Amino acid sequence: MRIAVLADLHANLPALRAVLDDVLALECDTMWCVGDVVGRGPHPSQVVDELRALAVPTIQGNWDDAVAMHREQPGVAWPDTEAEAMGQHSLAWTIRQLSEDQRSWLRQLPGGQRFTLDDRSVLLFHGSPTRQNEYLWSDQPSRVFARVVSDQGDDLLCFGNTHEAFHRLVGKSHFVAAGSVGCGTHDDMSAKYAVIDVAGPDLIVNFRSVPYDHFSVEADMQTAGLTPQLLRLPPSSHVALEAEAGHLVEAS
Repeated sequence: MRIAVLADLHANLPALRAVLDDVLALECDTMWCVGDVVGRGPHPSQVVDELRALAVPTIQGNWDDAVAMHREQPGVAWPDTEAEAMGQHSLAWTIRQLSEDQRSWLRQLPGGQRFTLDDRSVLLFHGSPTRQNEYLWSDQPSRVFARVVSDQGDDLLCFGNTHEAFHRLVGKSHFVAAGSVGCGTHDDMSAKYAVIDVAGPDLIVNFRSVPYDHFSVEADMQTAGLTPQLLRLPPSSHVALEAEAGHLVEAS
């Protein structure tokens, strides 16, 4: 079985469609989305409709929760006040763009989902198994991941939020951070996602980087009164906490 894992779409329709075309070309059997469907980008309504039409199993991210619940902030610690102002404006704008039906769909998304796949226990979540706006970073010490394995006990754990793409094996548990479909960096605006091949006892993880017309997206953001920088701004620097404190990382 070949599985595409998408994360952090951030209301970027051309990026999503480029990834969907790539998923089709790879003949993936199924897709999972691990959250942050909306926020930051200029196409929240269209991206929600696209996922709904495809019936993609989707986890609720912190931006999805904030938009659905009309929260005052999206659960992000911004690097500075300018970035915070851009993010707050994006949140308020996104809420206005969505219909009540679309917000209701975001509202009913699960915070996590556990199921069995070929005798493997799979857990999907956005930030951490306990909080949407926590982060599992690639450079965190092994004890952080070991604590999650001890608490959850799953064989395959797929998540997003950091915008990083990495695969980490802890004991028999595979951690797969799927990257970001909708957000890039100053140097690389390609859409990223993970592909997992499952064949009996073997599990192979690869990461895809798909180009798309990001200039048109930035033009759409300017037309909407949003700051294009939001799609190039990575999550803030993180502060790891001791596992004994009961948290994974400071929300950022």
